[in-house]
Amino acid sequence: MLKTLITFATLLAVPAFAQKDLPDGPGKPVAVRVCTGCHGAEMFSATRLGQAEWDRMVANMTTERGVTISDADYAAVLKYLVTYLSPPKANVNQTPDSR
Repeated sequence: MLKTLITFATLLAVPAFAQKDLPDGPGKPVAVRVCTGCHGAEMFSATRLGQAEWDRMVANMTTERGVTISDADYAAVLKYLVTYLSPPKANVNQTPDSR
């Protein structure tokens, strides 16, 4: 019984820890629920990928890793990752001399 209680408490704590590692924004609760079901947010929170790379990553989790999510959740997770965990955009208006 105690072992079950400890396991349950640990599972509840994982999303709380994941919440602080990720930027706030629309889609975050879905991304936390879907992505931290198998691993912690630290596995991807510092990763910066473009849309095609994030799409491949999420697709891989569904086709190769067995994650089952709805089309709506897939779209929400992808939009969140692309919006908040993409590489910074280069300032094209900046010349080498103005840096």
